Amino acid sequence: MRKILESIVVGILFGLLTHIAGKYLPEDWQFLVETKIIWLLPAFLMAFNLPIRRWAKDSVIVATITLLVTGATYYTSEVVKGNGDWYFIDNFGYFIIPAIIAGIITGYIAYLGRSATRDFIRYASVSLLPALYTGQGIEGAIETINNFSFTPEIITKILGGFIFYLVISGNNKFKPKSAVSYLVLTALITLGVKFFPNMI
Repeated sequence: MRKILESIVVGILFGLLTHIAGKYLPEDWQFLVETKIIWLLPAFLMAFNLPIRRWAKDSVIVATITLLVTGATYYTSEVVKGNGDWYFIDNFGYFIIPAIIAGIITGYIAYLGRSATRDFIRYASVSLLPALYTGQGIEGAIETINNFSFTPEIITKILGGFIFYLVISGNNKFKPKSAVSYLVLTALITLGVKFFPNMI
């Protein structure tokens, strides 16, 4: 129960944070909140930091609740700001099913990242979300390399993904299997973003 309450609190705070950031951030930094993929971060961290003894369903529940509360808070904030009830109904209504699916996937990946007995599965699970951000940034850098227009979005995604990998990998970050997992996933996601831009 305590972890569920923590998920609700984190979801509320992150939903408010993204709402406020979207209102006050300069245009060049709006990418931080325009893509709701940023909401996977608190959901993953809440599930990943559960005790190892917790079951996979606990991770899934925690991640899903965090995502749903984040979305509900964000869209409720939009209503309070003056966009009206229909904005909330339309946007949060469309968000519920994707949030549940994303919560299940994110929660299970977080569970594998802390509990899998096979090194490959554990390291790959921990590296997936950081690699997602880094890969998107690298693909953006490749697209703009001819005119050297490295935007804040590109730099933030590359460095942010790498820093996130260092933080959540802990003592395993420089182990060969862990580092290779991160690099391989980053390369695959970079290719995925390039050739299937609407899929990621």
